[in-house]
Amino acid sequence: MTQPYGLANKRWAQRANAIQFGELAAIRATAEQWRNGLAGLTALLSAGTLLASPTLASHLDPGPQLAVGLLAVAGLLALLYGTWRAMDAAFGVPAKEQYITGEWLQKWEHQQAGQAVNALTVARWAFLAGLLLTIAAAATAYGFASPSTSTLARVQTRTGTWCGQLGSAGRSISITGADGTVHLIDPTTIRAMKLETSC
Repeated sequence: MTQPYGLANKRWAQRANAIQFGELAAIRATAEQWRNGLAGLTALLSAGTLLASPTLASHLDPGPQLAVGLLAVAGLLALLYGTWRAMDAAFGVPAKEQYITGEWLQKWEHQQAGQAVNALTVARWAFLAGLLLTIAAAATAYGFASPSTSTLARVQTRTGTWCGQLGSAGRSISITGADGTVHLIDPTTIRAMKLETSC
């Protein structure tokens, strides 16, 4: 038995008919959220790369260094491209001419909505590519990083200060200097200890 065409059905029909008038605005609002997210992620990964690069580079051979650098740059470029495409989807390009008829306005908005959807799709793929490239760069860096064979430290005790390779010997701490001299230090006599990059 069919239901009579009531008020609720009429309101749903009106809402369905009104969707076409808000199509472009809805797509651009979604694209704006993607733009904000991509811009934030790009800034975060850029800052992380700048902070981690010097430390990781010191543990990599020249070949892996180049591979990691290329992957990281490609990932950031992909994220930047995705951000730009999301901005394009969110704001579009201003029209060069004014549409003064309803038919032209409808055609223009429909065209802009289609372009925004395409740009947003590209932005999402660029985001995925950038994320995967960044992960690949990090995995390559940690995979090819040579294990640190020595940790340099400067140790100050009541009797003096030594700088060299940090190690352990029983209950004592050992500092091996550049000349090969080994100093055994009782941990209870240490006043200060600082990791160094060189001695």
